[in-house]
Amino acid sequence: MGKKKESENLAKELADTFERWEYLKEHGGSDPFYADGGSMNLERNHIIYYKQKMVEEYGRDYEKYPEIFYREPPPEVDDNYMARAGEIRDGAAQALEYYISDPNFLYLLANKDLLTEKEAKQISLYNVLGYASGLASAIKDGDLISMRRHAGRPEGYLESFAQCATRMMKLIDEKKKEPELVQGNVQLSLFQFGMETGRCR
Repeated sequence: MGKKKESENLAKELADTFERWEYLKEHGGSDPFYADGGSMNLERNHIIYYKQKMVEEYGRDYEKYPEIFYREPPPEVDDNYMARAGEIRDGAAQALEYYISDPNFLYLLANKDLLTEKEAKQISLYNVLGYASGLASAIKDGDLISMRRHAGRPEGYLESFAQCATRMMKLIDEKKKEPELVQGNVQLSLFQFGMETGRCR
């Protein structure tokens, strides 16, 4: 029973791996750092591995080989291949338009010099602004892997602009109040100084 179950699992794994390879070829994946070609070649290696496992298990008992075993492994492809390249480019261009016209992004850009270096790091300002500049560079360089992180799903980045803008507004509001507090403290100190020196009558 155990052997039969293992055989069924091998056949299913092989069929699923063929299916994943085909999906990557047609629709592409979502890996943020690797192109579809590299993922397809990895699946191809899995296909070869499962076939070898079947040979080790069944040997010359050809009746035990499932039909999927006789399917040819897919060809090796260029590691840099990307599915839906045109769609990714269009989506990235649309995302960049959203970014550079977003009120929160524009607010961050207009007020970034009001923060100190420490404050900017505190709210991850440069990282957040880098989403737009990074995407612009990716489009210019034809970096489809980076473009894919934005194409079709700019909402997460727009939310980052909103959150960062909220934190910036809070910091700027606090800074506007600081002069009044400082002035009050200075006056109090001078008053105390006068009392202590006998200059206030």
